[in-house]
Amino acid sequence: MSGTLARALAISQQMLVAAQATEWATVFALHAEREPLLLGAHAPDGATRNQLAQILACNRELESHVARARDTAAANWQREHARDQAIAAYVQ
Repeated sequence: MSGTLARALAISQQMLVAAQATEWATVFALHAEREPLLLGAHAPDGATRNQLAQILACNRELESHVARARDTAAANWQREHARDQAIAAYVQ
């Protein structure tokens, strides 16, 4: 088992915990820490493939959290924008 990929997997799992807690600054910082670990050369063996598969699974789950947060932010913005437009129309 690659120590570098094991560390990258642990960071990926920390990213998921942070995303679940909507701690996006932590997710961003962990991503920056994880990226160089993933960019290095890794042995082409079963253990490496298994670790990469687990990291990819974390990434998919993380993408799901990010998409939900984005959709929530967009809905909140739209609601506030509509409220502002209604107030502006009322004032006129």
